[in-house]
Amino acid sequence: MLTRLASTGLDQVADLRDYLALIPDPRKRRGVRHSLVSILTLAAAAVAAGAQSFTAIGEWAADAPQRVLARLGTRFDPRRDRHLAPDEATLRRVLRAIDGDDLDAAISNWITATTPPEHTATAIAVDGKSLRGTFARTGGAGVHLLSALTHHNGTVLAQQQVTTGTSEITWMQPLLDQIDLTGTVVTADALHTTRGLAAYLAGRGAHYVFTVKANQHRLHTRLTTMPWPQATHHTGTGIGHGRLEQRTIEILPAPDDLAFPHTATVFQLTRYRTNRVTGIRHTHTGYGITSLPAHTGPAEIAAFLRGHWCIENRLHWVRDTTYREDASRVRTGTAPRAMATLRNLAISALRTTGHTNIAQGLRHTARDATRPLTLYGITP
Repeated sequence: MLTRLASTGLDQVADLRDYLALIPDPRKRRGVRHSLVSILTLAAAAVAAGAQSFTAIGEWAADAPQRVLARLGTRFDPRRDRHLAPDEATLRRVLRAIDGDDLDAAISNWITATTPPEHTATAIAVDGKSLRGTFARTGGAGVHLLSALTHHNGTVLAQQQVTTGTSEITWMQPLLDQIDLTGTVVTADALHTTRGLAAYLAGRGAHYVFTVKANQHRLHTRLTTMPWPQATHHTGTGIGHGRLEQRTIEILPAPDDLAFPHTATVFQLTRYRTNRVTGIRHTHTGYGITSLPAHTGPAEIAAFLRGHWCIENRLHWVRDTTYREDASRVRTGTAPRAMATLRNLAISALRTTGHTNIAQGLRHTARDATRPLTLYGITP
């Protein structure tokens, strides 16, 4: 889907509306009063101003001045001589019915097109997140989303829903199919340390940095028996969350009998964590593999491992704490995914324009109703 949208010649257009206009309208033509583009653009603007729910989006729309509604392309009523904003019920119905793949593809294209060349991704973290509010009280599956995020500036390149009855492994390649991986390094947790994904990334011109746990029993056992005293090592320290952490990474050339596609280097990472209040110390040792060239040093590999956590700290945590995503009770249709997509859009756009603190950025856009429009390239 992303390839089809990208081939429309809009790769240099900054106006978000031009990308949203490519999404098919799921509604029947009879009785439609508000265009799909105006509804989606209005919802995106409200979320960029901090709206966390359909109610909040509807309130933002109701308070928007006429000049803003005009720029958003809302319906003009000649009898009242004014632009009319769609109400909350209309917003809710549309976002419940919208095709999640189409919405994600359009927004991913816009993010890619508006990313400055100097911010081109060199490392991409992939991880999944379940939307807790979508899980029924009686049990059953909820909405689980797999996302790809750049290490360096925390923008969301793609998102894919993991359908019920499948796993993240099934959807990893469809997610990455939407991204130009040439020359990038992809990081993922131990769930995705598979030979199929390693071969796929090599075929796309990308490298991988994978962690290895007991789910890969033979591979894990082989790594534990490596001659680590002979390894090249690097040690780094950091302070955070009330603890002092020392991280030592050791690397060795991959042995010939490893039997894992394109692996060039194996590593052992040992973390020593000390609680600064209690003085209690914990030690954890983990293992991993990478296809990066043999001349890649331990410090560089350690940086990729640390960078992988950006998807937890700069995306999942922000959506949970700033947008209160897990407290949301939006459950029907594609609405949960659509709201997550609009949050990804706002977070990525704010980061691209220099906001490092998303909560502060949302407060900034909320103070002036025209600021979300400027953020999305919507000109008068």
